[in-house]
Amino acid sequence: KAVLACGDLRIGLPVLHGVDGVPAVDVTALYKDHRVLTYDPGFMSTASCKSEITFIDGDEGILRYRGINIEDLINIPGGFGSVARLFLHGALPDDTERLEFLKALKDEYHVPVRVLDVIRSFSRDSQPMAVLIAAVAVLADQYQNCSDSPLRRAMIAVAKTPGIVAATYRHLTNSEYIDSDSSLEYTQNFWHMMFGSTGGALDDIICKTLDAIFIMHADHEQNASTTAVRMTGSSGANLFACLCAGVATLWEPLHGGANEAVIKMLEEIGDPGNVDAFVSQVEERKNRVRLMGFGHRIYKNHDPRAK
Repeated sequence: KAVLACGDLRIGLPVLHGVDGVPAVDVTALYKDHRVLTYDPGFMSTASCKSEITFIDGDEGILRYRGINIEDLINIPGGFGSVARLFLHGALPDDTERLEFLKALKDEYHVPVRVLDVIRSFSRDSQPMAVLIAAVAVLADQYQNCSDSPLRRAMIAVAKTPGIVAATYRHLTNSEYIDSDSSLEYTQNFWHMMFGSTGGALDDIICKTLDAIFIMHADHEQNASTTAVRMTGSSGANLFACLCAGVATLWEPLHGGANEAVIKMLEEIGDPGNVDAFVSQVEERKNRVRLMGFGHRIYKNHDPRAK
Protein backbone atom coordinates (compact mmCIF):
# COMPACT_ATOMS: atom_id res chain seq x y z
CA LYS A 1 0.00 0.00 0.00
CA ALA A 2 0.87 3.65 -0.46
CA VAL A 3 -0.08 6.21 2.18
CA LEU A 4 -1.24 9.68 1.17
CA ALA A 5 -0.92 12.40 3.79
CA CYS A 6 -3.40 15.22 3.20
CA GLY A 7 -3.82 17.53 6.16
CA ASP A 8 -4.90 15.37 9.08
CA LEU A 9 -5.86 12.51 6.76
CA ARG A 10 -3.71 9.43 6.29
CA ILE A 11 -5.16 7.51 3.37
CA GLY A 12 -4.04 4.02 2.41
CA LEU A 13 -4.08 3.40 -1.33
CA PRO A 14 -3.50 0.15 -3.27
CA VAL A 15 -0.42 -0.09 -5.47
CA LEU A 16 -0.63 -1.85 -8.83
CA HIS A 17 2.34 -3.54 -10.48
CA GLY A 18 2.49 -4.28 -14.19
CA VAL A 19 4.68 -6.80 -15.99
CA ASP A 20 6.96 -3.92 -17.02
CA GLY A 21 7.39 -0.38 -15.86
CA VAL A 22 6.89 1.55 -12.66
CA PRO A 23 4.25 0.88 -9.99
CA ALA A 24 0.97 2.82 -10.04
CA VAL A 25 -0.98 4.10 -7.05
CA ASP A 26 -4.70 3.37 -7.52
CA VAL A 27 -6.64 6.55 -6.63
CA THR A 28 -9.95 5.38 -8.13
CA ALA A 29 -11.83 5.62 -4.82
CA LEU A 30 -9.97 8.66 -3.46
CA TYR A 31 -12.71 11.21 -4.12
CA LYS A 32 -15.63 8.91 -3.40
CA ASP A 33 -14.27 7.75 -0.04
CA HIS A 34 -12.30 10.78 1.13
CA ARG A 35 -13.42 13.79 -0.94
CA VAL A 36 -9.87 14.38 -2.17
CA LEU A 37 -8.91 14.93 -5.81
CA THR A 38 -5.60 14.49 -7.60
CA TYR A 39 -4.38 17.26 -9.92
CA ASP A 40 -2.28 16.17 -12.90
CA PRO A 41 -2.61 18.33 -16.04
CA GLY A 42 -1.63 16.37 -19.12
CA PHE A 43 -1.68 13.03 -17.27
CA MET A 44 2.08 13.35 -16.78
CA SER A 45 1.98 11.07 -13.72
CA THR A 46 -1.33 9.33 -14.41
CA ALA A 47 -2.13 6.04 -16.14
CA SER A 48 -5.67 6.45 -17.46
CA CYS A 49 -6.20 2.74 -18.04
CA LYS A 50 -4.64 -0.71 -17.99
CA SER A 51 -3.17 -1.85 -21.30
CA GLU A 52 -1.41 -4.94 -22.59
CA ILE A 53 -0.51 -3.44 -25.96
CA THR A 54 2.46 -1.08 -25.76
CA PHE A 55 5.28 -0.53 -23.29
CA ILE A 56 7.77 2.34 -23.49
CA ASP A 57 10.84 3.01 -21.38
CA GLY A 58 12.10 6.38 -22.54
CA ASP A 59 15.23 6.31 -20.40
CA GLU A 60 16.38 2.97 -21.81
CA GLY A 61 15.07 3.50 -25.34
CA ILE A 62 12.61 0.58 -25.30
CA LEU A 63 9.41 0.22 -27.33
CA ARG A 64 7.48 -3.06 -27.21
CA TYR A 65 4.21 -4.21 -28.74
CA ARG A 66 2.58 -7.05 -26.80
CA GLY A 67 5.93 -7.69 -25.10
CA ILE A 68 7.90 -7.86 -28.36
CA ASN A 69 10.70 -5.35 -29.03
CA ILE A 70 9.99 -3.09 -31.99
CA GLU A 71 13.29 -4.14 -33.60
CA ASP A 72 12.03 -7.74 -33.78
CA LEU A 73 8.80 -6.81 -35.55
CA ILE A 74 10.11 -4.86 -38.53
CA ASN A 75 10.91 -7.88 -40.71
CA ILE A 76 8.25 -10.38 -39.64
CA PRO A 77 6.21 -12.20 -42.34
CA GLY A 78 3.16 -10.17 -43.26
CA GLY A 79 4.72 -6.92 -42.08
CA PHE A 80 2.28 -4.30 -40.83
CA GLY A 81 -0.69 -6.63 -41.38
CA SER A 82 0.76 -9.13 -38.91
CA VAL A 83 1.41 -6.34 -36.39
CA ALA A 84 -2.18 -5.12 -36.76
CA ARG A 85 -3.39 -8.63 -36.01
CA LEU A 86 -0.99 -8.79 -33.06
CA PHE A 87 -2.68 -5.70 -31.62
CA LEU A 88 -6.17 -7.08 -32.11
CA HIS A 89 -5.61 -10.68 -31.00
CA GLY A 90 -2.70 -10.45 -28.57
CA ALA A 91 -0.26 -12.81 -30.31
CA LEU A 92 1.58 -13.07 -33.61
CA PRO A 93 -0.35 -15.16 -36.14
CA ASP A 94 0.71 -18.52 -37.47
CA ASP A 95 0.88 -18.93 -41.26
CA THR A 96 -2.82 -19.75 -41.67
CA GLU A 97 -3.99 -16.93 -39.39
CA ARG A 98 -1.71 -14.46 -41.12
CA LEU A 99 -2.97 -15.31 -44.60
CA GLU A 100 -6.59 -15.19 -43.46
CA PHE A 101 -6.13 -11.77 -41.86
CA LEU A 102 -4.24 -10.33 -44.84
CA LYS A 103 -7.02 -11.54 -47.16
CA ALA A 104 -9.63 -9.95 -44.90
CA LEU A 105 -7.73 -6.66 -45.16
CA LYS A 106 -7.55 -6.90 -48.95
CA ASP A 107 -11.29 -7.57 -49.18
CA GLU A 108 -11.91 -4.23 -47.43
CA TYR A 109 -9.37 -2.04 -49.28
CA HIS A 110 -12.02 -0.32 -51.41
CA VAL A 111 -13.24 3.16 -50.49
CA PRO A 112 -17.07 3.47 -50.43
CA VAL A 113 -18.60 5.81 -53.02
CA ARG A 114 -20.22 7.89 -50.27
CA VAL A 115 -16.80 8.55 -48.77
CA LEU A 116 -15.39 9.57 -52.16
CA ASP A 117 -18.32 11.94 -52.71
CA VAL A 118 -17.63 13.69 -49.41
CA ILE A 119 -13.91 14.00 -50.18
CA ARG A 120 -14.69 15.50 -53.59
CA SER A 121 -17.03 18.05 -52.03
CA PHE A 122 -14.04 19.84 -50.48
CA SER A 123 -12.14 22.56 -52.31
CA ARG A 124 -8.66 21.72 -53.55
CA ASP A 125 -7.03 24.01 -50.98
CA SER A 126 -8.70 22.36 -47.98
CA GLN A 127 -6.69 21.23 -44.97
CA PRO A 128 -6.12 17.47 -45.41
CA MET A 129 -6.99 16.63 -41.80
CA ALA A 130 -10.36 18.36 -42.16
CA VAL A 131 -11.11 16.21 -45.21
CA LEU A 132 -9.96 13.06 -43.43
CA ILE A 133 -12.20 13.74 -40.42
CA ALA A 134 -15.21 14.20 -42.71
CA ALA A 135 -14.41 11.04 -44.66
CA VAL A 136 -14.07 8.91 -41.53
CA ALA A 137 -17.33 10.43 -40.23
CA VAL A 138 -19.09 8.91 -43.24
CA LEU A 139 -17.90 5.48 -42.09
CA ALA A 140 -19.30 6.29 -38.64
CA ASP A 141 -22.71 6.65 -40.26
CA GLN A 142 -22.29 3.70 -42.62
CA TYR A 143 -21.37 1.32 -39.81
CA GLN A 144 -23.51 2.73 -36.99
CA ASN A 145 -25.86 -0.27 -37.02
CA CYS A 146 -23.23 -2.76 -38.13
CA SER A 147 -23.60 -6.24 -36.64
CA ASP A 148 -19.92 -7.04 -37.15
CA SER A 149 -17.87 -7.81 -34.06
CA PRO A 150 -15.69 -5.01 -32.60
CA LEU A 151 -12.59 -6.84 -33.83
CA ARG A 152 -13.92 -6.98 -37.39
CA ARG A 153 -14.82 -3.30 -37.31
CA ALA A 154 -11.29 -2.55 -36.14
CA MET A 155 -9.93 -4.60 -39.04
CA ILE A 156 -12.17 -2.66 -41.46
CA ALA A 157 -10.79 0.62 -40.09
CA VAL A 158 -7.22 -0.59 -40.63
CA ALA A 159 -8.05 -1.74 -44.17
CA LYS A 160 -9.83 1.41 -45.34
CA THR A 161 -7.70 4.15 -43.81
CA PRO A 162 -4.85 4.09 -46.40
CA GLY A 163 -7.35 4.28 -49.26
CA ILE A 164 -9.14 7.23 -47.66
CA VAL A 165 -5.82 9.01 -47.12
CA ALA A 166 -4.81 8.32 -50.73
CA ALA A 167 -8.18 9.50 -52.07
CA THR A 168 -7.80 12.71 -50.05
CA TYR A 169 -4.30 13.27 -51.40
CA ARG A 170 -5.37 12.65 -55.00
CA HIS A 171 -8.30 15.06 -54.70
CA LEU A 172 -6.29 17.85 -53.09
CA THR A 173 -3.55 17.53 -55.72
CA ASN A 174 -6.16 17.62 -58.52
CA SER A 175 -5.34 14.06 -59.56
CA GLU A 176 -7.70 11.32 -60.67
CA TYR A 177 -8.73 8.78 -58.03
CA ILE A 178 -6.98 5.40 -58.29
CA ASP A 179 -8.99 2.40 -57.15
CA SER A 180 -7.56 -0.18 -54.78
CA ASP A 181 -5.88 -3.35 -55.99
CA SER A 182 -6.58 -6.39 -53.81
CA SER A 183 -3.71 -8.31 -55.42
CA LEU A 184 -1.25 -6.00 -53.64
CA GLU A 185 -0.01 -6.13 -50.07
CA TYR A 186 -1.02 -3.41 -47.62
CA THR A 187 1.71 -0.83 -48.16
CA GLN A 188 1.98 -1.70 -51.85
CA ASN A 189 -1.71 -0.89 -52.28
CA PHE A 190 -1.26 2.40 -50.43
CA TRP A 191 1.62 3.40 -52.72
CA HIS A 192 -0.43 2.34 -55.75
CA MET A 193 -3.47 4.41 -54.66
CA MET A 194 -1.31 7.43 -53.83
CA PHE A 195 0.84 7.59 -56.95
CA GLY A 196 -0.21 4.90 -59.45
CA SER A 197 1.70 5.05 -62.70
CA THR A 198 3.15 8.47 -61.81
CA GLY A 199 5.13 6.81 -59.02
CA GLY A 200 6.67 4.36 -61.45
CA ALA A 201 6.74 0.62 -60.93
CA LEU A 202 6.22 -0.54 -57.37
CA ASP A 203 9.56 -0.20 -55.64
CA ASP A 204 10.24 -2.97 -53.11
CA ILE A 205 12.57 -0.75 -51.09
CA ILE A 206 10.02 2.07 -50.84
CA CYS A 207 7.19 -0.30 -49.93
CA LYS A 208 9.35 -2.05 -47.33
CA THR A 209 10.31 1.33 -45.87
CA LEU A 210 6.65 2.37 -45.74
CA ASP A 211 5.82 -0.90 -44.00
CA ALA A 212 8.49 -0.21 -41.37
CA ILE A 213 7.15 3.33 -40.88
CA PHE A 214 3.61 2.01 -40.41
CA ILE A 215 4.81 -0.53 -37.85
CA MET A 216 6.86 2.01 -35.91
CA HIS A 217 3.94 4.45 -35.76
CA ALA A 218 1.24 1.86 -35.10
CA ASP A 219 0.95 2.66 -31.39
CA HIS A 220 2.69 4.77 -28.77
CA GLU A 221 0.98 4.14 -25.44
CA GLN A 222 -1.66 6.59 -24.21
CA ASN A 223 -0.69 9.55 -26.37
CA ALA A 224 -3.06 12.42 -27.12
CA SER A 225 -4.85 10.72 -30.04
CA THR A 226 -5.23 7.38 -28.26
CA THR A 227 -6.58 9.10 -25.16
CA ALA A 228 -9.06 11.09 -27.27
CA VAL A 229 -10.28 7.90 -28.96
CA ARG A 230 -10.66 6.13 -25.62
CA MET A 231 -12.45 9.10 -24.05
CA THR A 232 -14.92 9.24 -26.93
CA GLY A 233 -15.41 5.48 -26.84
CA SER A 234 -16.21 5.59 -23.12
CA SER A 235 -19.50 7.28 -24.01
CA GLY A 236 -20.52 4.36 -26.23
CA ALA A 237 -19.78 6.06 -29.57
CA ASN A 238 -19.04 3.73 -32.46
CA LEU A 239 -15.47 3.05 -33.52
CA PHE A 240 -15.39 5.38 -36.52
CA ALA A 241 -16.80 8.30 -34.54
CA CYS A 242 -14.04 7.67 -32.00
CA LEU A 243 -11.44 7.68 -34.76
CA CYS A 244 -12.68 11.11 -35.86
CA ALA A 245 -11.72 12.37 -32.40
CA GLY A 246 -8.30 10.77 -32.77
CA VAL A 247 -7.72 12.33 -36.19
CA ALA A 248 -8.82 15.74 -34.89
CA THR A 249 -6.32 15.45 -32.04
CA LEU A 250 -3.55 14.44 -34.44
CA TRP A 251 -4.23 17.66 -36.36
CA GLU A 252 -2.95 19.92 -33.60
CA PRO A 253 0.68 21.21 -33.68
CA LEU A 254 1.85 19.62 -30.43
CA HIS A 255 1.06 16.08 -31.63
CA GLY A 256 0.86 15.29 -35.35
CA GLY A 257 2.13 18.74 -36.23
CA ALA A 258 5.72 17.56 -35.83
CA ASN A 259 5.40 15.34 -38.91
CA GLU A 260 3.91 18.20 -40.92
CA ALA A 261 6.78 20.44 -39.85
CA VAL A 262 9.29 17.93 -41.26
CA ILE A 263 7.54 17.94 -44.64
CA LYS A 264 7.50 21.74 -44.70
CA MET A 265 11.21 21.79 -43.83
CA LEU A 266 12.03 19.38 -46.67
CA GLU A 267 9.99 21.48 -49.10
CA GLU A 268 11.85 24.61 -47.99
CA ILE A 269 15.21 22.89 -48.49
CA GLY A 270 14.12 21.75 -51.95
CA ASP A 271 17.18 20.54 -53.83
CA PRO A 272 19.60 18.14 -52.05
CA GLY A 273 22.33 20.62 -52.88
CA ASN A 274 20.81 23.04 -50.37
CA VAL A 275 21.17 20.68 -47.40
CA ASP A 276 24.62 21.84 -46.25
CA ALA A 277 23.58 25.49 -46.25
CA PHE A 278 20.43 24.65 -44.31
CA VAL A 279 22.35 22.66 -41.69
CA SER A 280 24.78 25.57 -41.32
CA GLN A 281 21.87 27.89 -40.56
CA VAL A 282 20.67 25.45 -37.92
CA GLU A 283 24.12 25.19 -36.33
CA GLU A 284 24.62 28.96 -36.36
CA ARG A 285 21.03 29.52 -35.17
CA LYS A 286 20.39 31.94 -37.99
CA ASN A 287 16.85 33.22 -38.62
CA ARG A 288 15.52 30.85 -35.95
CA VAL A 289 15.92 27.94 -38.38
CA ARG A 290 15.29 24.61 -36.64
CA LEU A 291 16.07 21.03 -37.64
CA MET A 292 12.73 19.23 -37.42
CA GLY A 293 12.17 15.52 -36.86
CA PHE A 294 15.09 14.85 -34.53
CA GLY A 295 14.74 14.14 -30.82
CA HIS A 296 11.71 13.04 -28.84
CA ARG A 297 10.18 14.22 -25.56
CA ILE A 298 9.82 10.67 -24.22
CA TYR A 299 13.04 9.01 -25.39
CA LYS A 300 15.84 10.53 -23.30
CA ASN A 301 18.57 8.12 -24.42
CA HIS A 302 17.76 7.00 -27.95
CA ASP A 303 14.64 6.36 -29.98
CA PRO A 304 14.49 2.59 -30.75
CA ARG A 305 12.54 3.33 -33.92
CA ALA A 306 15.62 5.07 -35.34
CA LYS A 307 17.46 1.74 -35.63
